[in-house]
Amino acid sequence: MRIDQKYFKPFLIVLAIVGALIISYFTISTPLDREAAFREQIVKQDSLKTTSWLEVKTSDSLRISDFRGQFVMLYFWSQWSGSSDEGHLKVAELKHSFTNDLEVISAMVGLRKEEALAFISENNFPFHYVAGSQQFSAFGVPGLPAHLLYNPDGKIQYISLGILNKAEVDSLSTIINDG
Repeated sequence: MRIDQKYFKPFLIVLAIVGALIISYFTISTPLDREAAFREQIVKQDSLKTTSWLEVKTSDSLRISDFRGQFVMLYFWSQWSGSSDEGHLKVAELKHSFTNDLEVISAMVGLRKEEALAFISENNFPFHYVAGSQQFSAFGVPGLPAHLLYNPDGKIQYISLGILNKAEVDSLSTIINDG
């Protein structure tokens, strides 16, 4: 089968458009599908709250369930994620606004212990710093930063993937205020 010369260019254009549409669809839908699957899985099984987390500074372990009666934000992040600095400031603002009602477990992903300790000593954020690489992989967290807010009863109340925007910070504040 041969294509007539006058139809060849339009054929290539149609083929390029269809190819671009398919690539665009899968580029957009795959991360959204992963995020939706993560949200569904984590809410359904929610074994993160009973997982032991190794504190970087003390080598003690802690669990989300240790903070029963308080809101707990589990905050996955890494230094190679460009939004980490801004993300830390927003999470720290929340912590300062709710000093007695909110604990932050800062799960460091992809940092060696020396890097983690250097970061902690250079920054004075009011977080519990834990090693988070293993849990990040095991639970299939689809990106960084990731924020999971547990209510005082230990149930997931809010999940946010990516840097927190003003509306999300306001939503988290409302949730904690309404406690």
